[in-house]
This record gives sequence, structure tokens and C-alpha cells, in this order.
Amino acid sequence: MKSEALKRRPKILVIGDLMLDHYLWGACERISPEAPVQVVNVNKETTVLGGAGNVVNNLEALGSEVFVLSVIGDDEAGKELLEHLAKAGVDCEDFVYENDRKTSKKSRIIAGHQQIVRYDNESKHPITLESETALIVNMKKIIASMDVVILSDYGKGVLTESVTPKLIEVAKKAHKPVLVDPKGSDYSKYAHATMITPNKKEASESSGLVLDSLEQIEKAGFLLKEKLHLQTALITLSEDGIAIFDKSMRIHPTVAQEVFDVTGAGDTVIASLAFALARGENIDDAVIFAN
Repeated sequence: MKSEALKRRPKILVIGDLMLDHYLWGACERISPEAPVQVVNVNKETTVLGGAGNVVNNLEALGSEVFVLSVIGDDEAGKELLEHLAKAGVDCEDFVYENDRKTSKKSRIIAGHQQIVRYDNESKHPITLESETALIVNMKKIIASMDVVILSDYGKGVLTESVTPKLIEVAKKAHKPVLVDPKGSDYSKYAHATMITPNKKEASESSGLVLDSLEQIEKAGFLLKEKLHLQTALITLSEDGIAIFDKSMRIHPTVAQEVFDVTGAGDTVIASLAFALARGENIDDAVIFAN
């Protein structure tokens, strides 16, 4: 079974909040005469996929065949996002559009190596009931051919309290594992998923426990697993590795790295886990690979 999985590209479905990360790069040589602010002379502009799109980037880099479902605005940012997905080889035929929704775009001004300001243009309200229905219908069309489903929640309104359990139910009925990168402190909508992957801070907020010892980490991990009826709970521990909770607790350490920025680390972890599990690895080997 595992050898057969290794011979082909895993098919992984990502559902969640897609966004654009927009950067204006430049240098500051003076202060504005109009206000006590830096004047940045922009010399480069870049845009990349962000949010659940960063999971897509990681899966593509690993060699997965990626499928994406989401709800975006019928706007210029939405068109730009679709162009980036098309360049990555992602089929966007089953996307859902809302006329009054703003596709998330986060713009950052960088002077030298310092981020000066970030401004966001987006909608965060829950998607409509019509969009929820369309999302479910589109998922049912393709779920049979998927190996793994990732729910990438950035709290921008796609993975609502009502649609998330239905997405999990569709995947479970098709016997497809569901990996969740959660958001917020109430994880009840993720109940009956296969696996959840909060970081230490998120697990603390969700469990209501202070994770200042191995005993507390163990207590929180099994609390999440049992409360949400999961097959496995994971807690990422930054430089201390990843803790697994199924029949027992195990912590796999990271390989020492000099890390300057942990932004997007959760996206990389869940993408790596999904890729490894789709190729037939067991959970421990998948976590070692993700680390």
C-alpha cells in the first residue's frame, strides 16, 4: 500500500481562507515634511499567495497535486489571486464568488529590512448560506479522488461554524483524513476531524490551560483529542518540536536551525504532514518529516 502511494503524486484538497500577501520594498532616506513619518522610496513590488494559499505553495513545492476550494470576492484582488493559483497549476473551476465580498489582500511596506506598516483590504464576515451550499456541492464532486483534506482556517469567514462540520462529514463519509489548522479559541466546529495542529499558544487558549510544563502540555493534548473526538491531536512547540497525542504522548524534536521568522510555519507543518500521510507514512514518520 505504502509503496504504491510513493509512486504517484498525492492528491490533496485545501479548503480555507485564501489571500494575497503584497509587499512594497524600498529605502528610507528622509522624514516627511507633512508629518513625522518615514518617506519610503519604493523600488520593488511583489505579490505572493498567502493564508491557505501558503499551504498550497508548500504542497506544490513538495510535489503534490493540489485542489483548492474557497469563497472569494468578484474583484480585482480575486482575479489576481486566481492568476497566481493558475501559475501554480491549481484548477480554480469550482471556486465560489460573492459580489459584496473583498478578497483578502495584505500590503506591507518594507524599508531596508524593517516592516514600516501593514494595511489590510478584506472582508471577514461569514460567507452566505448560498456559498456554504455551493462549497459542499463542489467538495462532493471531487472528494472521491482526493487522498487528504486540509482545512486551513484564518478566521476570514470561509470556514464558518455551520459549514465546517459539514465539510468534515463529507470527507469522513468518503473515508478521507481531515487535517485542521485551527483558528480562534473555540474548536467545537472541528469535532470529528482526523487531526488538529494548533501551536502551543493556540492549544493553551483552546484548552484553558497554561502550558508551562510537560504535564500541562500532555493534559491539553489529550483534552483536545477527547473533547473533539479526534484520531490524533498535535501541538507544535516551536523550537522544541511537535507533540503527538493518540494512544500516548510523544514529542519529536526539531533539527537545530537559526530561525529569524516563524511566520507561515504552521502552513508548512500541515502541508508536510498531509503530504507524508498521503504517501502512506505513519504519524510518527510524518511528524519527523514535518519537523
